Amino acid sequence: MSPWPALGVLLLRSQLEQPSEGFFFVGGITLFPLMILAIFGSAPEEVLIGICLLVWLSVAVLPWILFRRHLGSRWAVVGMLALQSLFALAQALMGALLVIGKSV
Repeated sequence: MSPWPALGVLLLRSQLEQPSEGFFFVGGITLFPLMILAIFGSAPEEVLIGICLLVWLSVAVLPWILFRRHLGSRWAVVGMLALQSLFALAQALMGALLVIGKSV
């Protein structure tokens, strides 16, 4: 799962104003529900980063914990890895759009 966000950070490194903006690539889609929280008040940046990382780690680990007995075939494992990779790609693409959008 990690190559997509790392590739996004490498490609758009010059667009980042702060090093903490690299977390956009890990939590791009996750930031939409967090933006709703911003309507009711501001949250510290560390809290937002922590929530993004929590979602990222749960997507990486939770399917293996829940489905470890049900993933008996190779195709099921390949499917799970493909879904995780697509989620990571979607996160990185949304992060790239957020970084590009803030500089426009």
